[in-house]
Amino acid sequence: MAISLQDQLLKAGIANKQQAKKAKQEKKKEKKGQAPANNGDEQAALEAARKAKAERDRELNRQREAEQAQKAATAEVRQLLAQHAVRLPQNGETRYNFVHEKKVKSLWIDDSMLKQLAREQLLIAFFDGRYQIIPAEIGDRIDQRLTGVVLPRPEPEKTEEDDPYANYQIPDDLMW
Repeated sequence: MAISLQDQLLKAGIANKQQAKKAKQEKKKEKKGQAPANNGDEQAALEAARKAKAERDRELNRQREAEQAQKAATAEVRQLLAQHAVRLPQNGETRYNFVHEKKVKSLWIDDSMLKQLAREQLLIAFFDGRYQIIPAEIGDRIDQRLTGVVLPRPEPEKTEEDDPYANYQIPDDLMW
């Protein structure tokens, strides 16, 4: 039988038993696919990867929570509109014009609703492709949950300083 190179080196005195043992261990690690590496660098890389994964997980959780909050707010608004919307009369006598997204829209209402809209006791909401009239208190609650559902209230007109008709008020029920 042939003597291995390791045994020959030990007999010749070129290598000692410790070196032979170390070479054997390295050879086993290479066979397993694990080359000897610096543990400090490896630990730092693992820690950095762990921190990056935790940050990604936190960001995903924040996104999921935001989506759930948005869905909950939408459901609440839908429920508020279903419960508190004022029914439009079937035979509305007055055509009420308003502006939404730079377009003039209209609803057929009665005179009592017109007065309440003029006093801002009623507001108009646009949700799920429908215009609905709601009480002002409900409109404020809806605005807290989702902005943009309740149409903005008309701003009072500013009068000029030298306007001769500044002292005369225009009636709210004046129809042009």
